[in-house]
Amino acid sequence: MMKSRPRVLLALAALLMGIFALATPSLALLVRPIIIDLNASGTGVNGQIEVVNDRNKPMAIEIKTNSFTLPERGELVLGADAGKDFLIFPAIAQLPPGGRQVFRIRYVGDPAIAQSKLYMFSSSELPVSDAPDNGKARIDVLYSISSVVAVRPPKSKAAISIASVERSVGPDKQPGIRILFQNKGAAHGYVGSTVLDLHSGAWRKSVSADDTGKAFGLGLVPAGARRSLFIPVANVPASGAIDVTIKAAGEV
Repeated sequence: MMKSRPRVLLALAALLMGIFALATPSLALLVRPIIIDLNASGTGVNGQIEVVNDRNKPMAIEIKTNSFTLPERGELVLGADAGKDFLIFPAIAQLPPGGRQVFRIRYVGDPAIAQSKLYMFSSSELPVSDAPDNGKARIDVLYSISSVVAVRPPKSKAAISIASVERSVGPDKQPGIRILFQNKGAAHGYVGSTVLDLHSGAWRKSVSADDTGKAFGLGLVPAGARRSLFIPVANVPASGAIDVTIKAAGEV
């Protein structure tokens, strides 16, 4: 009797805090972009996701959509299937070796949303049955790489500020600070490419956009919500209040 073939799912969810898988040539599936901003109505309701088959054999790809939320601290929470909010064409496609496919997406959900809604689009390889090799068990390695699609009310903007700053220690025991960002705007925003100016008494330090990007990833802060993010910072004074000023990269 032929043995069943276990399947291994490689979930490369690009997730923001950091959402996001790094697509490298060793992977079988390349997906771009990893973040898409759309409007709920009018112009800007359309987008696209490009998937490239980086293998020497064909694959079938399916696009699925779920809503998600970001808590104040920790990983995202995946919600229910949200396919009804979008038209996706094609929903499933066959990609030849080295081939590419552009999936066109259109938001058709509520055009009068009060604030941004967040979705996870998973570009997933479907299992393809191959003839068994000499009756031996096989392992199918399946890939799923995710993109974030954020839909906002037209002309809405983010209003991100800093609610609090505290000394903290990172997962690798590195010293740093934890910043609680708050967004009072109707649109989502990002802090992953910002410059942070830190000061405490006579101590001053500027954190570049490259460093905030490494620490925060996209640094997505949902509309009307808070997001607590850690960044490693050396030589933080042991006492005294720490003030942080946030500004866009290139802003004087």
